[in-house]
Amino acid sequence: MSEPVRPFNIMAKPVCGVCNLDCRYCYYTMKPRELYPEVSQESGFMMSDETLGAYTRQYMEAMEVHVEFGWQGGEPLLAGKDFFRKAVRLQKESLRDGQDVANALQTNGTLLDDQWCEFFAAEKFLIGLSLDGPAQWHDAFRVDKAGGPSFHRAWAGLELLKKHGVEFNVLVTLNSVNAPHAGDIYRYFVNRGVNYLQFIPILERTPSGEVTDYSCTAGQFGNFCLDVFEQWASRDIGKVSERFIDNVLHTLIFQKASMCCHSGRCANAHVLEFNGDLYACDHFVYRPWLIGNIHETPLSQLVRSKKLDEFAEMKTLLPDTCRDCEFLSLCNAGCPKHHVPIGTDPSRVNWFCEGYKMFFREALGELRRMAEYFKRNETPPPKAPLENGATGAKRRERFEAGPPPGAAGPLPKKTPGRNDPCPCGSGKKYKRCCGAK
Repeated sequence: MSEPVRPFNIMAKPVCGVCNLDCRYCYYTMKPRELYPEVSQESGFMMSDETLGAYTRQYMEAMEVHVEFGWQGGEPLLAGKDFFRKAVRLQKESLRDGQDVANALQTNGTLLDDQWCEFFAAEKFLIGLSLDGPAQWHDAFRVDKAGGPSFHRAWAGLELLKKHGVEFNVLVTLNSVNAPHAGDIYRYFVNRGVNYLQFIPILERTPSGEVTDYSCTAGQFGNFCLDVFEQWASRDIGKVSERFIDNVLHTLIFQKASMCCHSGRCANAHVLEFNGDLYACDHFVYRPWLIGNIHETPLSQLVRSKKLDEFAEMKTLLPDTCRDCEFLSLCNAGCPKHHVPIGTDPSRVNWFCEGYKMFFREALGELRRMAEYFKRNETPPPKAPLENGATGAKRRERFEAGPPPGAAGPLPKKTPGRNDPCPCGSGKKYKRCCGAK
């Protein structure tokens, strides 16, 4: 058995970038022809039994205790039900005493059926479902090969996951179309029983290096995070998990980020392609960052490659603008993919930098207060909803007004006026909501 290594994560691509949809912002569907032009579409980009077996054995040998298999594409469900049944069987055959195995899979949801969901429920898969909000925003970019909408098929997949009791979260990619609608998108999902959400801002570039018009701007990102935080803080603490908020609280409590893009060092979350090629990161599946192939070099050796130390320098060699930033411990320069230009140039900046600053300047005081509650295993009291259009100093004043842990009781609530927003967060006027009761 190979000597154990520092824990790492792998996102396996059983069908490379092959997908049944044609999302206009997807950066991965070009990978099959870009990386493997010698492989024909007819012969397929399907992971072989040999590669699946080698990957499973090597990954489980390298990890001492917890082994989490992540499956993504393209669309990983195109690998078929038999592939994943085989994957689970191999995991169970390779399981050692004291080890536990988990599986997570990201899908667009359009291919889900009862059989898939019965399997996921039985094997305790965690499913990530890609939805960009209600149909009017989801269908702006997430279309099928004919350019048709995909929302209703994806939502049908969500309903099937709920029907079979499959644990799932929703991943929303923030783009130029949906990013201005934070409150509507957040409430749309939460009001329909989605309690695990993550919002990922898009930054893609043209072949000439220019930022695409569908990318999210820094201002859109910052406002989105603040709008979501305001709603979460007033209604959903302890009920809804939003990944970015969770990450900030985790950092404040444990002095360590839970998301790789906000950690002090990355280069431990890799991609395994259908043929056994291991790349440094999902956002850097390019030939210069090919670490090796598991059929030629064991996985436990590949993850010790000096090339990964070189890759990590894009994170550890901070941009000059980050070195004296008051929020450095919370952001750590963000994801290297979001740096402009990408690389280690000291003059580079994170595209979303001003958005992060916007969020931390206004919300950090309240987040620190909440963290003190969580350290005591207490749930922070909810915040009173903000008045419509409250921004800047008014928003900061409200955030900083909350009671600290151990206070005698919550601050007295002011009875809202008849035409004020109802404090329950319904969005209605007080006189037409709780005031009417």
